[in-house]
Formats: sequence, C-alpha cells, structure tokens
Amino acid sequence: MSKIVSIVITILSALVVACGTPQHSVDMRDITNDIWNSTGEFYYDNVDSLSKRDIAIAVRYGNGYVADSVAMDILCVSPDSLVVIEPFTLHIPHVGDLRPSEQTFTYRRNAVLSTKGRYIFRLTPHQAVEGISSVGIVISDSK
Repeated sequence: MSKIVSIVITILSALVVACGTPQHSVDMRDITNDIWNSTGEFYYDNVDSLSKRDIAIAVRYGNGYVADSVAMDILCVSPDSLVVIEPFTLHIPHVGDLRPSEQTFTYRRNAVLSTKGRYIFRLTPHQAVEGISSVGIVISDSK
C-alpha cells in the first residue's frame, strides 16, 4: 500500500512542478549595420489564455547610440485577428564604457493574452536610430 501512495505522490509532485513552471519567451532580432530603421516582427505562441503576462521590449546597443530616446509604434495582431497599434517611447541610457549594454523596458504588466494561438508583435521606430544592435520582445509570467 505504501508503494502505491509513494507512486501517486511522485506523479502528483511532477504534475505540480510541470504546471507551476513559469513561462518565459524572448525573441530578438539583430539589426543590420547597427542602424534600426525598419520594422521587426516577433511571434509568441500562446498556450495559456488565463495567466497574466508581463511584456517588455529589449534593446542591445553600444557606444554608437547617441539618441536621447527612441519613439516607436508597437503593433499587436492576436490569433483572432484583432489589431492594436500604439506609440511607445524608449528612454535608453547611454553606455559609459566600451562594452555593449542591454536594457529591458516594460511595455505591459499583468496582460492577459485571452486567445490561444500565435500573437504577432511589430516594432517600428519612427526614425532611424544608430547604435542599436538588436531589439526584441520578452514575455513572461507576471510575478
């Protein structure tokens, strides 16, 4: 009898760990010649339509970055074809030494992606920005 109980406890423990593992997705795109001047398209395959997610924009850059901020549009297309576009501004601090830096900027907290399937995000700068080596989307479970 105790062997059956221990097997059931092991299976239940494995299920709790599997169901409790936080979801985290990072999708980055390299920028040609370190000049960000075109739309980057990112995909997120949503399998959980109930959990709250944090959505952030990640930027890698170096000493060639000289702007004070980066104005951009974020377009999101949901699996059921709902399209939302809104302006967003990144206030990227300058690098103080020769090493490249990466910054993550919160776009949405506690967002519920209520439809299962592929979400498309498009990030488009309003003007060309020098010194940006890659941009991306980070989607993770809300804390």
